Amino acid sequence: DNYYFMAGLEYLHIACKPALIHRDVKSRNILLTTDLGAKIADFGLTKAFSDSKTHITTEPAGTIGYLDPEYFRSYHISEKSDMYSFGVVLLELITGHAPVIPISDSMSIHIGEWVHESLDHGNIESIVDAKMGGDYDINSVWKAADLALHCKQEVSRERPTMAEVVAQLKECLELENRCSERRGSLSSNDDNLTCPGEGSALEVEEEEEEIQQQQQHGGGIQAAAGPAMR
Repeated sequence: DNYYFMAGLEYLHIACKPALIHRDVKSRNILLTTDLGAKIADFGLTKAFSDSKTHITTEPAGTIGYLDPEYFRSYHISEKSDMYSFGVVLLELITGHAPVIPISDSMSIHIGEWVHESLDHGNIESIVDAKMGGDYDINSVWKAADLALHCKQEVSRERPTMAEVVAQLKECLELENRCSERRGSLSSNDDNLTCPGEGSALEVEEEEEEIQQQQQHGGGIQAAAGPAMR
């Protein structure tokens, strides 16, 4: 459960006065409790700022693969810099890959670009961690992946706030919970009712096509995620 981690980051950005920017959000700085609750850790690079929404610093900080690219153009950092890093972490959770993915002996690609290219072709199954074994709700994964890509938008003002992310991921969790409830209600003899992601490859492909048609006709985000963003 990543709720506590998200709530902790939201607390730094909103409840703390002045606001605190973590500046090194990454998977290795997420600690798990004995009941798998996720908590934010390592505040060594954290900075406190005034109420100004954007701050200038010439002190680069963070970890390669998670760094806000806007910083290198303007030296501006804000709470949205943490959001970029969080988007990368979310993509790691979905895909099971590190931030930089090797595609050949001499080339690699950032996880965001790799996911974006896959989603452009409507191929959600190709990005989901194989360890999931197809046990997921397709709409939930689409929504989470789309949200992660919005978090890592090149321009910081186009990224969501942590409060918005918490609300959207709660909706993803509700989709997964409903899928689990439907799955649990099925008898061992009933093979006709399945959650998205559990059926055959053909069934999943048909579901993906339906999602794309909903997107093209302005379908709501709760039904399916919108167009993937860089």
